[in-house]
Amino acid sequence: MISMFDPNQLRAVLSALPDPLFVLTESGRYAAMLGGGDERYYHDGSGLVGKNLRDVLPPEKAEWVLKQIAQVLKEGNISTVEYGLSGADVEGLDELQGPGGTLWFEGRMQPLPFLVEGERAIVWVARNITRSHELEEELRRLSEIDELTGAMNRRKMIEELDARFAEFRRYGLPTALLIFDVDHFKHVNDRFGHIAGDQVLRETSKLCMAQLRSVDLFYRFGGEEFVVLLPNTDAEHGCATAERLRQAVADNRVTLGDHATGVTISIGVSDFRAEDEGGEAVIRRADDALYRAKREGRNRVVC
Repeated sequence: MISMFDPNQLRAVLSALPDPLFVLTESGRYAAMLGGGDERYYHDGSGLVGKNLRDVLPPEKAEWVLKQIAQVLKEGNISTVEYGLSGADVEGLDELQGPGGTLWFEGRMQPLPFLVEGERAIVWVARNITRSHELEEELRRLSEIDELTGAMNRRKMIEELDARFAEFRRYGLPTALLIFDVDHFKHVNDRFGHIAGDQVLRETSKLCMAQLRSVDLFYRFGGEEFVVLLPNTDAEHGCATAERLRQAVADNRVTLGDHATGVTISIGVSDFRAEDEGGEAVIRRADDALYRAKREGRNRVVC
């Protein structure tokens, strides 16, 4: 029961809370701050008391917090959010006394049933969830990456293709798509073994990714087949990129045990079109072009 504590004892109990507790008013003023004294997880925010969110946070972050406060006060219920924040984001914090880098928090908010210095206010408890957040991000990343080549996997490709096509429908931004595979890959496996085949896929992927822009997206579609999405790229420039990839692979030599061998790739190119119903149509056109490249002798680009 609260009555078992005198005011000083109650404040000592609240100050001992493992996570920081903020009292924030409707206008964005820090009315109080208690707890969160472990410097391994939190910075000392006691110096924020009396200041306004807009004075200490970047504008977009301050407005986001104010929006959360307004929503909690409107609904009158407990609310939970997750957000990232670093010591450098908060003016006046000592970055050296506390954890570095961006931290992730779970914020739990609840309105207070009384006014604080004439304003409605909420309690905001911030729990450091950085370790679990980073673990979740790593698990998500691993679920999207092909372990052998480091390229993104087929599932991620389908997800991104749908998103890019929706953007194309809305904004009309050109996007090119390449499909390629390693020519005569079965012969590589038969002659040198599957471990050597894996090496060819790894080196080919690495070589192709090095030729692409940072905004380009590279996927392993399956087996020895790969897909490249080229944002803000029309078919003509997509074909030029495809030719650059083809030439880079053709010029490279792969060392397999005591042998140095060359491999080539065949590439089909298409782009997003207004008459397409979805990304599947683009894939089909590029795939048709890839098979034309194979029929016409391989080690070539067909647009």
